[in-house]
Amino acid sequence: MENSIRINLGEKMKENINLYKFDELDSTNDYLRRNHKSHEEFDVISARTQTHGKARRQNDWVSMDGMAIFSFFLKERDDWEIENYLKLPLIAGLATINGLKKIENLEYKFKWTNDVYLKNKKLCGILLEKTENVYIVGIGINVNNILPENLQNKAISLTQLTNKKYQIDEVIKILFQSFKYYVNSWKMDYGKIFWIK
Repeated sequence: MENSIRINLGEKMKENINLYKFDELDSTNDYLRRNHKSHEEFDVISARTQTHGKARRQNDWVSMDGMAIFSFFLKERDDWEIENYLKLPLIAGLATINGLKKIENLEYKFKWTNDVYLKNKKLCGILLEKTENVYIVGIGINVNNILPENLQNKAISLTQLTNKKYQIDEVIKILFQSFKYYVNSWKMDYGKIFWIK
């Protein structure tokens, strides 16, 4: 059952964003693909678990309770060229690392085009998809979940490294703020700050 709350993103951004929380979805990206016309740009869709989480090349993404799983979308912009959209994966990766550093200041690495690594293990996956005139950004982060033994040699969660528990909604809020900041900076032609050429 859907439960929506409104998150205050703070004075700096001077706006509120809706976070729509689901106990279970097939995929937060697929939900927005079907329902983006019923939502505003940058509405955030999150799920406690996914039954058909997605990764690149149509691979399944393992989704477990304790992860931060969320998606949102951007509308096409008249002032953006195709090059801007091609750099969205890089913007999403930089924004994700920037947000993660605010949660735990660790040595994260971005693996082009869609993964964030910690201790040489996968911490986060990012999936960008286009449907009609919107770009859907999906992010899945191993936060409080404990990876099964068969995945522990290639994936890691924050809690497994730090022995801390995190508020999932707060993690989503921080990462979303970071992404929104990067997108707005890009719109204001601050791309050089991020070494994007």
